[in-house]
Amino acid sequence: MVDRKTDISDLACGFLQLADPAACACSADDRHWYQFARLVRDCSARGDTLNLQSAFDRLEQFLIGDDAKLCDWATGFLQTLQDVTSWSNQDGEPFLCFMGERTRHVWSTLATIRYDLAGCSTLEAEVLMWRVVHPTRQAPLRS
Repeated sequence: MVDRKTDISDLACGFLQLADPAACACSADDRHWYQFARLVRDCSARGDTLNLQSAFDRLEQFLIGDDAKLCDWATGFLQTLQDVTSWSNQDGEPFLCFMGERTRHVWSTLATIRYDLAGCSTLEAEVLMWRVVHPTRQAPLRS
């Protein structure tokens, strides 16, 4: 069985020369998604392709793996990376060449949803995007 916190921590700690100790204590909350998104954005700005490829390879593993929580974390991270890159003059385009097939699919799906929500109020768009990225899992119906 995969330990979600360990895997996420390993992903952040793969950037030891870049990450502070707090980034290595990752959990599925916005603060850690934003920390990691900034690390990835900064790697891109410096042209650090080795670490970028390593990060996106690991994200691809999370997305295609059997652990739903790791998949949720990776999806939340990709949404956050889109948020972080939309605030700067660097959009998400430089990351596409590092993404695996599943990561690219999730990235483009989130971008499409973001575009579709452009006419909504900020609060409404944030709530709707949160519901897409973090769906509630319903218990199976009992006969």
